[in-house]
Amino acid sequence: MILRVAERVVRSALIGYAAGSVWLRYKGPSWLDRIARRDPKARDLSAIHQKNADQIYRTATRLRGLLIKMCQVIGTRSDVFPPAYVKTLSQAHDRLPPREFEEIRCVVEEDLGKPLDAVFSEFETRPVAAASLAQVHRARLLDGREVAVKVQYPDIEHIVKTDLSSVRRICRIYERFDPQPMELLPLLDEMNQHLALELDFCREVESGDRIRKLFEDNPAVVIPEFYKEWCTGRVITMEFVSGIKVTDIEALDEAGIDHRRVVQGLMGIYTRKIMAFGFFQADPHPGNIFIQPGPRFVLVDFGLAKELPEGFGLGLFELMFSMMTFNDQSMIRAFDELGFETKTGDKSTYVEIARRMIDRSESRRFEGEFTEGMTDELFEAIRENPIVQVPIDFVLVARAFALLSGIAHTLGHRANVLESMAPGATQLRS
Repeated sequence: MILRVAERVVRSALIGYAAGSVWLRYKGPSWLDRIARRDPKARDLSAIHQKNADQIYRTATRLRGLLIKMCQVIGTRSDVFPPAYVKTLSQAHDRLPPREFEEIRCVVEEDLGKPLDAVFSEFETRPVAAASLAQVHRARLLDGREVAVKVQYPDIEHIVKTDLSSVRRICRIYERFDPQPMELLPLLDEMNQHLALELDFCREVESGDRIRKLFEDNPAVVIPEFYKEWCTGRVITMEFVSGIKVTDIEALDEAGIDHRRVVQGLMGIYTRKIMAFGFFQADPHPGNIFIQPGPRFVLVDFGLAKELPEGFGLGLFELMFSMMTFNDQSMIRAFDELGFETKTGDKSTYVEIARRMIDRSESRRFEGEFTEGMTDELFEAIRENPIVQVPIDFVLVARAFALLSGIAHTLGHRANVLESMAPGATQLRS
């Protein structure tokens, strides 16, 4: 108990120090500008943004837990945060140092109610992957089945609660004494909702089963089987399925896998999930997508699977079609259907945003691909015009399509959403 209290104090102090440093880097120059009677808006803040992003990233990788998840959220919120934050903090998606194996053993044995060797004939002590909330180990059940075991860190709920309390307190103080157009507490509430989903391993198993059922008519989509008797709220035991990381060009070439077919297949899968099913993995990145010869697509990690609102698919389709035809009224209607709002009620801003996106496309015409540049331009326009409120569902979908575009370009192709919607291939959810 004493150690836990001491840990809470230390974590809160380190978080407070980082927050104070970030605040002072912004306020110091503004005070100087005021004294010198200079326009603070004329100051270039890019260097300060980068220093602050670097400090936040260092603090997060040291303390892990909630702070890593916060970095991952910021790294996807180009509509709110400057590019330096997005680029630096998105690194939190990469591989993290693993926990000691004895910590992992304790969680597995406690949750399964048996010693490790009573369930597994083999259990590799070195993980194949480590993330912010859990890590994955390769193992073998007593009946010979090869499995991957995802184990939640033993103290992660306590760490999340401690960090959440500290960050929330800092946000309240910041917004009370130094109000800004960017509201931090709603973002924190959003992140808290996502964490609750990711910490519920039983829900992750259900989401994976649901996506497998949605694609049961497509043998090219592989969702590992979950072994329910060895799954709990903190442990997931699933079929071990091997594959090539989707961006590993050399390995794909060695396996004779056609890059174009990989891109086409991925676009078909994600378009069907988003446009037809209204249920998709809201935290996709190359570490969650593996390729087998065929190609076949192995999808893993359903902790943040997301249900989209009714009509979202049709709204997104209408937005794409209106951007292709430069139909202003259709653009406004599409943004409304997708859940965008304006604080003033003036919806003409939607047209300006859409046209800026189109201008960032390679041909200055929208031809069906949501590139990272177009997505960044969308969020840049919204940062410059904060009267527009963006629904989180659109942010997650836009980042997913931008990710697919990045993967496609890495493989030498384009990720065209409209081309992946062959006639009769999907039925839009209305």
